[in-house]
Amino acid sequence: MNLSTLRRFRHEIYDCCERAKDALFTTMDALIAQTQARSLSELSQYPRFERRWSSVYEAFEDGRIDRKRLQEVFVRYLPAPRQGNRFWIGIVNAKNT
Repeated sequence: MNLSTLRRFRHEIYDCCERAKDALFTTMDALIAQTQARSLSELSQYPRFERRWSSVYEAFEDGRIDRKRLQEVFVRYLPAPRQGNRFWIGIVNAKNT
């Protein structure tokens, strides 16, 4: 993925956030980069996390994501399978009831 494609992808992901956009997006970035964080406060200590630790809680409390639109973005940016290879997609529904 080249840089301009990555920028478009990130912009489209950001646009899927409906409420608390900045807090959600910053938290997503931190989750991707800080895979060893053991708590939300530790996650917020990531050097590129430009918000206060309470923003992580705000993201989960107030944030809203258009899930259908997010899925559409992910599908649109899936790499095409190489000729002769199969492309497997797994879907997990982890909705809490």
